[in-house]
Amino acid sequence: RLDLIAAAYGYAVQIYCDFSGYSDIALGTAKLFGISLLRNFAFPYFSRDIAEFWRRWHISLSSWFRDYVYIPLDGSRRNKIITIRNTFIVFFISGLWHGANWTFIIWGALNGFYLVFALVTREWRKKLAHILYLDKYPKLYKGLQILTTFLLACFAWIFFRANSTHDAFLIIRQIFAFR
Repeated sequence: RLDLIAAAYGYAVQIYCDFSGYSDIALGTAKLFGISLLRNFAFPYFSRDIAEFWRRWHISLSSWFRDYVYIPLDGSRRNKIITIRNTFIVFFISGLWHGANWTFIIWGALNGFYLVFALVTREWRKKLAHILYLDKYPKLYKGLQILTTFLLACFAWIFFRANSTHDAFLIIRQIFAFR
């Protein structure tokens, strides 16, 4: 099991280095020609929640989905139901954009679920943090939020990386197998 867990975390580092690396190359190359491009990664693995993660991960792609899919669907202007619908549509399309494979669609839907869950439980989580006195220890609380977000992202990466849904669920079963 530890080898699978290490592989999942290793993949999180690999995918960050790949995406951030090629973005840095593009930024540097553009600078050589006097063109200033926007930063594309802002330490996403230090995000306190999944919404912040997506604001910091692949910023140009996330911004494109926001501007050309989420906002034209009315974003979050009407009510929570429309916001939830639009969030799922954006992440479903994001999954398809990455590849016409069920693993990418599940990855997108899972991230959509994470965001909707965070939206729906925001007030409850604040109350729970207060009950557990986490708001009295802001560094600990922030550390737990960052760890939770990182673990959720790593879990979703399993689907992004797997060759098939069968492989993804096999990996998950192996990680959570109690022997």
